[in-house]
Amino acid sequence: MTGNMTAPGARTPIAVADGDRLAPECLDFLRELVECESPTGDTRANLRVAAILEAFLTGVGGQVERIEAPGYGDHLLARFSAKIPESGRPVLLLGHMDTVHPVGTLRELPFEVTGDRVRGPGVYDMKGSLAVSLFALRLLAERGSGPRTGLTCMVTCDEEVGSPHSRERIRVEAGGHRAALVVEPSAPGGAVKTRRKGVADYVLSVRGESAHAGIEPEAGASAIHELARQVSGIHDLSNPEAETTLNVGLIEGGTRSNVVARRASCTIDVRFFSNAEAERVEAALRSARPHDPRCRLSVQGGVNRAALEKTAASGALSRAAATVAADLGFGVGEASTGGASDGNLTAAAGCPTLDGIGPDGRGAHTLNEHIFREEIGRRIAFLARLIETL
Repeated sequence: MTGNMTAPGARTPIAVADGDRLAPECLDFLRELVECESPTGDTRANLRVAAILEAFLTGVGGQVERIEAPGYGDHLLARFSAKIPESGRPVLLLGHMDTVHPVGTLRELPFEVTGDRVRGPGVYDMKGSLAVSLFALRLLAERGSGPRTGLTCMVTCDEEVGSPHSRERIRVEAGGHRAALVVEPSAPGGAVKTRRKGVADYVLSVRGESAHAGIEPEAGASAIHELARQVSGIHDLSNPEAETTLNVGLIEGGTRSNVVARRASCTIDVRFFSNAEAERVEAALRSARPHDPRCRLSVQGGVNRAALEKTAASGALSRAAATVAADLGFGVGEASTGGASDGNLTAAAGCPTLDGIGPDGRGAHTLNEHIFREEIGRRIAFLARLIETL
């Protein structure tokens, strides 16, 4: 590993004032990122953002590798050397450059600073977090410090569609790191995220027997009728106490109203905080039997992202974050969320994971997307000091 995060000795602890000093420049950099719109799947747009990030990461001492992601752009890996050579596995800092907003959203949601709010497409999810993260690395570079075991900063370009290209590389990188700090935005109020729901997607297909609906309906076995009865049982698999939910979001079937339907299907979204719950639901779906013996059922799909479950190791990271925040003069609690992130992938790889490190804000994926301006300086200081303690 290469880079310049080596320690010259004892130094004054990082303070919020250190982050505030960098905040105006960070805000200018954030404007540059936001005004370079980068929806997932727009290769040219994401390559432009990657070039901006690469130049910055190189400037603060990172050895940057580009990973081509056809149809998306390039992922970036920037490696920084260990504070203490051969001291162990490094820390992973993980984020993404792609957003959900199409090119042209700036006309409706221009970048602007109004009072305590910084607005713009992708400013909350998650270009504000990227800007803060990179300026935390700059602060560490200025101090000649960093984690004792070194750091890898990974920025992907396909997260908003489920990380189809990057997930395997994330898994590999997570396996070689002792902790992952995921710089998704914090929960409302600034809390870090120690639990995220996992996601599973299934398609239940029914094959029945077609018949003329008027002449001999009894000769048919309606796939739609069978599916309707199955859907009731699917929703019964939800577990409110465990916060496990199942949602049938799309139903298709039949050809004409005067034909007993031979085929029907539905898509099922499953969300779960416990991976054991995911196993329970999958077993139930795959063991379902038709009410009409003339029908046949088939189930395709599975877990897309395992749950980010709180563990003893991730709890220790959360306590370290709370201590750092308290030393800086503010509080950082813990939160859970129903949405998934790449933190689900690092946790599934066995890497202790702390998510939601980025600045607080509101309106992700909407035309009201914003972060709070005061968060910029203190989150720079918070992240830099947290990295320095690891």
